[in-house]
Amino acid sequence: MANLDLSDFLILKEIYKTRSVSGSVSHVGLSQPAISVRLGNLRTHFCDPLFVKTPEGMMPTPLMQTLIAPIEQFLDLLGPNRGQLVHFDPESSLRRFQLGLSHVAQIVMLPELLTIFESAAPHVQIDSTDLNDQTPLAMAQGEIDLAIGYAAEVNTGFYQQRLFAEHYSCIARKEHPRLTGQTLSTEQLLKEEYLSLVAPGTGHSLLDKHLHTQGISRTIKLRVSSFLGLEQMIVATNLLAIVPARLANTLAKSGRVKAFEIPFPTPVYEVRQYWHERYHHDPANRWLRQIIFNTFVDLPPVDPAQDGDPADNQH
Repeated sequence: MANLDLSDFLILKEIYKTRSVSGSVSHVGLSQPAISVRLGNLRTHFCDPLFVKTPEGMMPTPLMQTLIAPIEQFLDLLGPNRGQLVHFDPESSLRRFQLGLSHVAQIVMLPELLTIFESAAPHVQIDSTDLNDQTPLAMAQGEIDLAIGYAAEVNTGFYQQRLFAEHYSCIARKEHPRLTGQTLSTEQLLKEEYLSLVAPGTGHSLLDKHLHTQGISRTIKLRVSSFLGLEQMIVATNLLAIVPARLANTLAKSGRVKAFEIPFPTPVYEVRQYWHERYHHDPANRWLRQIIFNTFVDLPPVDPAQDGDPADNQH
C-alpha cells in the first residue's frame, strides 16, 4: 500500500471515534466489508494492528494513539477540498444522517422526506433529534448534520437557507361542545382552556411573547414539551391549542381535529435549514440540503378554512 488517500484517514478517525468498524460506516460512506479490507491494508502499511478488539470495542494501539492527532489536523486542513475527495452516491450510500428537527418538522416534513429517501437513497439511514437550544453546539461538534425549523440565534460558522414562511392556526377536537361553527371569535378563544408547548429554541417560543405584547392572555391548563401525541390529547379533552398552520392541517386530515383561523394577529416566522461550515462542502450534506430545498421551498400558506384538504399541501 504505497499511498494513502483521504478516505483511509477518515476510516481511522471514525473507528477511533466510534470504537467499531460498523459504527464508522455511516460517516465513511463505505460498506462494513469494504472498511474492513481497507483497515487490513492500513495495518500492513503501518506494520501495526492499529486497533485491537476488547469488551469496550476496538481500542487503539499506542501507535494509533500517536497518529490520531496528525490525522485530525490533516483532515481539518483540507477544508473545502475534503468534499471533492469523498464521493457520495445516494443510491448505494450507507450514510446515517443526523437531523435536528423541530417537533412540527418531525410530524409534517419528515414523512415526506422518508418517502423521497426510499426511492432516491434506499440505504441511507436517519437519526432524528429534537431541535432545541443545544442544537448549534451539537452541529459545531459534528453530532448533527443538518437542522430544520426556526432557530432564534445561530452563531458565526453556520449557513442557513430559507424554505418557507409559517403562521399559526387554532385546533380543537371535532366534537367540541362549544365550538360548533366554522369560525371563532376572539371572545370564544379567550374563554377556552389551552394546551401549550414549552420548547425553547424553536419558533413556537415566539408565540406567547407576541400574544403578551398584544395584551392577549390565555388560560393554560396543560403545558407539554413536545407536540408528539398532540392529536390524542386534543381529542381526549376540550382543550384548544395554537399551533403552526401546517401541523394543524396535518392533524385535521384525521377527521378528529378541526382547524380554525385565529381572529387576531399572530407571528409569522420562517422555517429554514441550517448547517455548520464544517459540512458546507461535504457532498452528502450538499445532496441532503438540495433534496430538502427542492421539496419544501416556498410552500404556499395553509388555509384552515379548508379543514385539512390534501390540496393544501400541494407544491
